[in-house]
Amino acid sequence: MSGPFSLGDSLRVYRLQHLGIRLDLERGLMQSQTPLWEAWLALLTQQAMGQPTYVRCDPQEGEAFVQVRYRAHEAAADVAYLAPSVAEDRRASHAWLALLDSACTDVATRGVQRVFANLPERGCEVDVFHQAGFALYAGEDIYRRAHLHTQGPNESTLHLRPQRLEDWPALQKLCVAITPQRVRQAEGGISVATDTGRYCQRYLLSSANGEDLIAALTLCTRGLAHWMRVLVHPEAQIPVEGLIRWGLDRLAAQPARPVFCSVRRYEGGVRVPLETAGFELYAARALMVKHTVAWLKAPIQELVPTLKGGAEPVPPAYHISGETEIPVATGRLAVERKP
Repeated sequence: MSGPFSLGDSLRVYRLQHLGIRLDLERGLMQSQTPLWEAWLALLTQQAMGQPTYVRCDPQEGEAFVQVRYRAHEAAADVAYLAPSVAEDRRASHAWLALLDSACTDVATRGVQRVFANLPERGCEVDVFHQAGFALYAGEDIYRRAHLHTQGPNESTLHLRPQRLEDWPALQKLCVAITPQRVRQAEGGISVATDTGRYCQRYLLSSANGEDLIAALTLCTRGLAHWMRVLVHPEAQIPVEGLIRWGLDRLAAQPARPVFCSVRRYEGGVRVPLETAGFELYAARALMVKHTVAWLKAPIQELVPTLKGGAEPVPPAYHISGETEIPVATGRLAVERKP
């Protein structure tokens, strides 16, 4: 009753695609592809592109589907879309549980170690994901500024420069200083974007010694909105509002669209400057993760049939240099499957 998307599911996905909930607000605002298009693209490219889709049809629970999106260069994926929403159909919670289990099991066989979800903080969706084995590890606030125009000239003396590939070690060090260890463990380390695609520009602010970084600013423009991301070293003594205004000035030449900015709860010193710059709280989100591998203790003789079954090895988790390593339990690392 639950399985990967096939061409025969096209009409079912088409009927449901406007009744669901998109979990990644940033991607939803920056891109406009429909869930059906993403499902077709994943099917035709054998999941190299698009969003792998899993469909369920049950006489009691009705029809539903879930989509995931693989993270580039990581053994991780995100739950991207679920339909129908629980608000549309109360029976959907049972279908969600079955679909999430099916999707997590399938992506685990492809080497994915973690599945993430970005959910509305206040809503029944969090409870359903808890039942599906997801754990809360951080909170996030999304701010919105309806108008792009700045309030007068920006007299900031900050000197930001474009990000370069050789900045990766310093940028990683900045992210480690900002991100608590519990979050790094939940996310499998630090993911640092070093590309400079045509939709995003990344700028850095160096310290006095020119080696370390005290701030990073990302500006993305695509679809229906602009998106800003501000990272500031917790010990930095800089005018964060000036940093935000600097970014708004760079966006002023772009089409007039609302500007969004996401701030995680542990990132202090950013909310008040955002509000001073004209941003208002738009949404509160809960960040959750499910680990798709488990340690199973079993005698050696019991492992032979499993190995003959063709289980694929799971790639090792990303480990930050210098960080205390998590103790490894004895046993076998295997894909988690429910009977």
